Amino acid sequence: MHRTIARSVLVSADMAHAVHPTRGERHESAHTPQLGGGPVLKVNANQAYATDGVGGAWFAERCAAASVPVQWFVSRADLPCGSTIGPLTATRLGIATVDIGAPMLAMHSARELASARDVPLMVAALTACFTD
Repeated sequence: MHRTIARSVLVSADMAHAVHPTRGERHESAHTPQLGGGPVLKVNANQAYATDGVGGAWFAERCAAASVPVQWFVSRADLPCGSTIGPLTATRLGIATVDIGAPMLAMHSARELASARDVPLMVAALTACFTD
């Protein structure tokens, strides 16, 4: 079982915050996920997301092999940030974990908005992750 865990990667697939046209200052200026731009790899210095350098590289490599663009969401250190189940499962199971998602605007509101272009890109990214 230890070998299986050591060779495993958990993909915590949720949604991700796209940069809002009127709230761009709430994002790190070098990391501005766009609707229709492909899957987003989520990173947080306070470990609100489970992605680390190794996991991020693993996901980016899989996506590159499948010709899927990857965007990065890095939450600003001076603003509070939500979380996912990724850090909890990574801690409890000891499996390398990446937090990813399709970009969307107005998350958790009655007016959530996402791009249909991101659906096949997410499918291709996840297929690449589970095909080896």
